[in-house]
Amino acid sequence: MLPTQQQLMKHLKDKLTNQDIATMYGTTFQKIIQLIQRNQLNPDDLRKVDKYIVYEHWIDQEVIYVGSGLWYRSRRYSNRRNSEHKELMKEGKLKYIIVGEFDNVKDARKYEVELIQEYKKINQAKYNKQVR
Repeated sequence: MLPTQQQLMKHLKDKLTNQDIATMYGTTFQKIIQLIQRNQLNPDDLRKVDKYIVYEHWIDQEVIYVGSGLWYRSRRYSNRRNSEHKELMKEGKLKYIIVGEFDNVKDARKYEVELIQEYKKINQAKYNKQVR
């Protein structure tokens, strides 16, 4: 079963990649691209690709990582330094939550640091380095 236009729009607004959507529906990312085109959706507008995001990675009831970057950064595992974190991402064991959108990278990074500091106080964000 493929996503409806409304479901597809929601997934794009949630900044899911085409591959993430395809996996959810047991299809290929090419099929998702075709659906996007058929429904005349603009994924860049829906994903707000010009915004910087701050995101959290959760496992069970714990934040294990806080990061920032462009819309796709939260789901990219190829450039992770920690092999355990990378493996959890590859295996699809994490929940991804976008907690902020910003017009510039400076504001996004500032919020990211604030969150890391708060989570470190309660012994979470174990895959983040300590920040000052």
